[in-house]
Amino acid sequence: MAKLTWNIFISKHTNKNTLAFSSAISASLPRGMLLDKNGLKLPTPYKLFTEWCSAYLSGDWATTKVKGGFIIVINEKSDGKKIQEEFKVIGEVKITNASNNTFPIGYNDSQYAALAGDLGYVL
Repeated sequence: MAKLTWNIFISKHTNKNTLAFSSAISASLPRGMLLDKNGLKLPTPYKLFTEWCSAYLSGDWATTKVKGGFIIVINEKSDGKKIQEEFKVIGEVKITNASNNTFPIGYNDSQYAALAGDLGYVL
């Protein structure tokens, strides 16, 4: 499957059967970082996360920006395991409008370089 728009995902999957993850990240790149060493334009932390999802998730998923970060919803438990292995859950599960199971994950600005390297950017 693939990335869906938020509204299509929510209309297709009920929030009782989905998992959601939330993270607090910056809306922009660190100052002075526009291109990698190969001249590729660097994505924002949010866009970098969605690139990782496109590369590694197999089920339906959608993301949306929220104040101070983002939320991702997924419908495959195997994708939830991949997210938890890569970014680690850092708090208690919460019930949100996105899902009855929303987990805060540890993706933050300090992980940008490692994730960018994993996706082929050279910093």
